[in-house]
Amino acid sequence: MKEVLRWELRSPLNLAMTSGGAVLVGLVMKRYYMTWSTSSHGAPSGVEMLGSVFRDAFTGDVYLLLALLVPFLVTLAVRLERDEGVALSVYSLPVSRVRILLAKFLAAFLLLLIFVFSVHLLVFTLHFAATPEAVAEVLKVQTIPMAFFYLSALLFMVSVAAVVAIASPNTYISIFGGFVLLYLPEFVGADWFWLLKWRDALTNYKWATISLSMDPVFGREFLRVTLLPALILVAIYLIIGNWRDVR
Repeated sequence: MKEVLRWELRSPLNLAMTSGGAVLVGLVMKRYYMTWSTSSHGAPSGVEMLGSVFRDAFTGDVYLLLALLVPFLVTLAVRLERDEGVALSVYSLPVSRVRILLAKFLAAFLLLLIFVFSVHLLVFTLHFAATPEAVAEVLKVQTIPMAFFYLSALLFMVSVAAVVAIASPNTYISIFGGFVLLYLPEFVGADWFWLLKWRDALTNYKWATISLSMDPVFGREFLRVTLLPALILVAIYLIIGNWRDVR
């Protein structure tokens, strides 16, 4: 499994797509910070002022980009080899199909988590570099909650895209179906949509200044709409992938 995971992480196509998507995410975040700075009228200082700015950079536009990027990346890992009939990442090693599928899933998830979260930290740090003490204070308090937020949110999004990819009849339906499932509820403003729970967790940033354990990101409600369904979807993905024959 380690060899398959290493192969997937080093894939030039996966790296190019993830890095390109992360650049677009960074541009959207930079635009958000510039808009905030233009309307703030004064130098930022302290966690109270910059805490929300740091967390709220995960905007609806960022989610839209991820809703496009995640199905593309997961489809390349899970669906493309099946459709083309050429399994580039299968070796002559005794690796089970479940481990191959799990390695592909983990590779897509890890690439997204590392690239996107790193861009978030980089853009925030560079934009407010004129006030390094304030930036350091914000990062000290908010980095762990935001890292967990990205882990939970991306795990959920990748799990949705993985189930769609493994169950779809072809690559095109996989990409389109994954995007629709991830973004359509947000587009139509469905009140039950889990993204609203993510926003609730992000906007209640002041709790993190009191105690990390009190941050809504670590709350039961947030975990219930992200990690719990993600684990269930990963299990469904592995079951379907192990059941279906490789063409």
